[in-house]
Amino acid sequence: MTRFDRLSSLFWIGMALLICLESIRIGPGSFLNPGPGFVPLGSGLLIGIFGTTVFISTYKRSEGGKKVFWKPDAQVGKVITTVVSILGYAFLIDTLGFHLVTLFWIGYVCWRIGEMRWKGAVFTSFVTTFLSYLLFELGLGIHFSKGVLGF
Repeated sequence: MTRFDRLSSLFWIGMALLICLESIRIGPGSFLNPGPGFVPLGSGLLIGIFGTTVFISTYKRSEGGKKVFWKPDAQVGKVITTVVSILGYAFLIDTLGFHLVTLFWIGYVCWRIGEMRWKGAVFTSFVTTFLSYLLFELGLGIHFSKGVLGF
């Protein structure tokens, strides 16, 4: 398993290097005036950091202990529910609007998957939706789909 982790992490480090070199070639610009290579450069750096982290972690593992993807007591149903809810979020966002779908989705994830009490889930979903409105709409000027209800 460690050998495969090392090989795959080296592959991703190589891909990150290619992405970074190409994004520098097309011009990343600056933080205040980003160019076409700005986002790919950031993505390439993140991929490189993750690949390096995995590569280094392969040397820190004990040879006797195996790392498994699914723990024996894993709640696979929650993983499937999370994936299905994300797909539902993606399909409903244009119809119902970003804020409404985000409000309900965050509440659902906190309550059903995160096992919060319903009052905490409602509070978290309202705060998250409001903060996303402040950040994206007011702060960055990015407007999302309003949906059929208009908000």
